[in-house]
Amino acid sequence: MAGEERQPGYWRRLAGSVPGLRPAYRAVRSACWRLRDSAADGWWLLRAAAPFGLLSQQRVAAVWGEGAEGRQRAQHGGATLWLDSPQVLRGYVFPQFQGKHWYQYLADRYCPQPRTRGLSLCCGDGEIERNLLRFRICQMCEGLDVSSRAVELARHQAAAAGLADRLAYRVADVERARFTPDSCDLIVAWMALHHLRKLGHIFREVKRALKPDGIFIINEYVGPPRFQVPDDQVACINSLLASLPEELRRKPDGVTIKDRFVRPRLSEIIRHDPSEAVSSHRILPQLRRHLAVVEEVAYGGAILQWLLAGIVQNFREDHPHHRAHLERLYAAERDALQNGRFASDFAFVVAKRAPGT
Repeated sequence: MAGEERQPGYWRRLAGSVPGLRPAYRAVRSACWRLRDSAADGWWLLRAAAPFGLLSQQRVAAVWGEGAEGRQRAQHGGATLWLDSPQVLRGYVFPQFQGKHWYQYLADRYCPQPRTRGLSLCCGDGEIERNLLRFRICQMCEGLDVSSRAVELARHQAAAAGLADRLAYRVADVERARFTPDSCDLIVAWMALHHLRKLGHIFREVKRALKPDGIFIINEYVGPPRFQVPDDQVACINSLLASLPEELRRKPDGVTIKDRFVRPRLSEIIRHDPSEAVSSHRILPQLRRHLAVVEEVAYGGAILQWLLAGIVQNFREDHPHHRAHLERLYAAERDALQNGRFASDFAFVVAKRAPGT
């Protein structure tokens, strides 16, 4: 009946009463999830090899084009994701980079003199390349993207900024591209690699293209593939979400209240973007296999990215109570990461060719 407290089912009560049964149940369920994920990814891999596989590739290109336009809206006050919020960047992310904007951190630490030629993988709307020049990290840069829509937008933005003579863009699939050996001082992949499956090929090509003193920079989501967040992480996110006042949980429509975070359904993710977080968990192991890591900053996101999604725009920097709530959320994530309860879902890494390679 309405308003009546729902009682746990028989199997859940049994799991709670028999010692050792709950961990076994969770292990079996986790194995089923992995099997389901593997089957789903295998199906999309089969589609890519089939004559109609072009449809899924076209879908990915279309989504990336839409994403490039979405980035433009976020830069003009439409931020709804945690890393699109200047307040969150200043208050939580940048303190992990000596209090500096990450481009300024790169410039000061690794590029005291601008590097000659850069290459950007999956460039999107071109914001990354414009920042590389703006912060004097490199003198010129080429951007590659599978979406012609994104490349067109990047070219337009470069021209508007007066940088068309130093920024070049072309449509290319980086999973199949071959790079010129010893041609780049700097290669960047910014929130791109978690969309790519052929990481071994990409890292081998990056290694080939880097000059002996060149550096490879990634800023990436490296959390659970397909965003299949574990149960204990979901529970923590929802506990913190429930502690926020209603005014801070209002979604962009101004009416709907975000009551809880629900793990995205695998089928919905793949239907929207077949490439989304397809190999996120393999990025760091594959990177370490092919290149030498110079620096790695695991800067969080296990809680904040999901909790703040769709509501981050409600937190006003000039409002002391809003700032206090954000600081409490920052502290909760820092504590969870430091205690090893959760792993960081995002990583900023600088790598290079190993000596003698």
